[in-house]
Amino acid sequence: MNYTEFSRWALWLSFPLAVLLAVSSLAGLLVPSIYARETRLVATLNTGGDALNLIVVVPVLIAGAVLALRGSLWALLVWMSALVYLLYDYIYYALSLHFNAMFLVYCAILGLSFYALVGSVPALPVQEVAQHFGPRAPVRTTAAVLLLMGLGTIFHWLSESIPALLAGRVPQTILDAGQSTEAVAVLDLAFGAPASIIAAILLLWRKPLGFVLGPVLLTFLVLSSLGLASMGTLMAIRGFKTGFGLFAVSLGLAVGSAVLLALFLRGGREAQA
Repeated sequence: MNYTEFSRWALWLSFPLAVLLAVSSLAGLLVPSIYARETRLVATLNTGGDALNLIVVVPVLIAGAVLALRGSLWALLVWMSALVYLLYDYIYYALSLHFNAMFLVYCAILGLSFYALVGSVPALPVQEVAQHFGPRAPVRTTAAVLLLMGLGTIFHWLSESIPALLAGRVPQTILDAGQSTEAVAVLDLAFGAPASIIAAILLLWRKPLGFVLGPVLLTFLVLSSLGLASMGTLMAIRGFKTGFGLFAVSLGLAVGSAVLLALFLRGGREAQA
């Protein structure tokens, strides 16, 4: 695969980004003052997310960039997925958490993730990606999973928000978190759920862009589910009753998404061979 000079620089941004991500995660895990102003629940959730970022996302980001620089098409898609995950994650960190010592690091991670993702777009061979997938690729299954995830996410947040709006009250989850709004709901309703539905429709129509968005969103689903599993583990350790359930459901979703992603990418490799 050939990259433009700017796109190669986008991949090289992964290395300072990985360093900043490690700093942010280690601070969240080791420095009590970082989440001192958050509620116990929010501090627990973010600490679990920091563990996932340090153990999984940093290696995925570095490995994806290295392999993409060597010409791997699939590594490029996984690397882009990691950037999408970081954009999602650090919009929340930067805009939802109380101001803390990592604020500028949050902003830097958010900015580098955005510009690295934008820089990779000119080199993304959409038609080439689509041509790699043969009839054995689980296109319909992938589309069905993405569609269900998108619709399920919308239903989840609307079932919480609409009754609260009609009753003129604030949803209980926002009160429990001690925040002014539900930032995750904003991200899911405005970006995550629509992207999943659009990708599902494009895959069903076998449009080239669908074969890019499909693996990108499946990888994002794996990472976000592992993040929730990490959060659930820490919640259970700290005595939250819902922690084990969150861990079990999220881990199952992560494993299922990873298997489907592997089958999808294998379909691409077989067609290429």
